[in-house]
Amino acid sequence: ESIDPELRCIICGNPFDDPVCTSCDHMFCRKCITEWSKTGNTNCVMCRQPLLSINTLTQANRTVRNMLDRLPVKCDFCGKTPLQRGDFNEHIRKTCPKVEVLCPSADVKCPWKGPRDQLDTHVATCIFQPFRSLFSELLAENRQLKEQVKR
Repeated sequence: ESIDPELRCIICGNPFDDPVCTSCDHMFCRKCITEWSKTGNTNCVMCRQPLLSINTLTQANRTVRNMLDRLPVKCDFCGKTPLQRGDFNEHIRKTCPKVEVLCPSADVKCPWKGPRDQLDTHVATCIFQPFRSLFSELLAENRQLKEQVKR
């Protein structure tokens, strides 16, 4: 509720996600205005001017995108707050302790997957880890042989 109404999509009521502008200079989430037009609506939600085409939508200006990226968000996985919305994907990809990740030896068939905060414990006992370099070599050699057979 503390978010500036100018940063909210009139269609979904949420802060803009991938904000785009119409030719009449109104802003919507790309997904919202696309869905709106797919239902046969050919006019702007705000001013009723004709929407030329979804292809004529332009990306919102950098200032608006930067303001949206600075909005505080909470990680639903680990509960961390406040995160800046623009940093959220990085948090999920690299640091969130509760996001499910694969063992570094998944490429050599280790089936383990679990929360990032349990990864170190798993790696310390992973039976695939000591043999990873050997398995990687064998898999690479196997791929090369398969390619040779195809040729």
